[in-house]
Amino acid sequence: MAMTIGSIATALPAHAETLRIEGIFAATAREASFLPTIGVDTLSGPEGEQLGMAIERQLEELETSGVPHPRLVPASLRPDGLLRGQADVAVEENDYTEARERCTEKKDGKCVRRVTYRVACTTRTIRLRADLQLIRRSDGRTLYAVPQTRDDSGSWCEDGGVEPIVGLAVDVMTESIARAVRLDLAPHRERYTIRVQENRDGLPHDTADRFKQAVHLTKTDQSAACRTFADVDRMAPDNGSTLFNLALCAEAEGRYAMAGDLYTRARIFSPRAGGDISKGLGRVRSLADGEADVKRMAAL
Repeated sequence: MAMTIGSIATALPAHAETLRIEGIFAATAREASFLPTIGVDTLSGPEGEQLGMAIERQLEELETSGVPHPRLVPASLRPDGLLRGQADVAVEENDYTEARERCTEKKDGKCVRRVTYRVACTTRTIRLRADLQLIRRSDGRTLYAVPQTRDDSGSWCEDGGVEPIVGLAVDVMTESIARAVRLDLAPHRERYTIRVQENRDGLPHDTADRFKQAVHLTKTDQSAACRTFADVDRMAPDNGSTLFNLALCAEAEGRYAMAGDLYTRARIFSPRAGGDISKGLGRVRSLADGEADVKRMAAL
């Protein structure tokens, strides 16, 4: 799955100490992204036409992205790659009951007797599945084949609740799949923020104060913050939080190999941050690939 802001960083409060980063992430289907042109064939299935049009709209938006990408052309013009497949919708409903209470007798303004009764309810689940393949015209090879699935569900009862609208849910899921296909087939630029590590455990007092200063600088002067984290590393090497923050600095500066090395070292000295470190390693791998792919496309 392509890297997106949603998978990169959780929502952060406005005052959080973060580094602001921008980079180009590689397409998931990197080989497909090198095709000069792509077309969308008529997709089969009850939602095939709607999904095909949504994918075309997403691919057309690449023209304004400023990032090299395959050019969308009509399928009739024999594009270098042709997206085929189908999209189907399934709706499942399950009935059940829920318990309710009703007051049947009050005394002095208080309920003194209640009765229990049950009401009829329904759960509706809507699933959209798209099976898509991108076929290279020159040799018939499949460069991209990823099933895309989305689902939405909701419940309502005879005494309340909102019944999910199938058409509206399908429209939302169709656009979600179309956006995912766009990210799979072309590099994309993202601007995102990642929170720095603030744990100063293990640092001598003077060094901890310097580390705290670096954290505060992230709000006003990112470059100065990174220089200060480097000072902290020289004063007290091999601190997990410092290494993680230096990895973020390298990521922000586009030094992806260095960032990868620093994240790897940070894992040794800060095992509790393993989840954030794994995400960082995934980002810099995709960013490095994206940088290389854009250079290759520019040379074609």
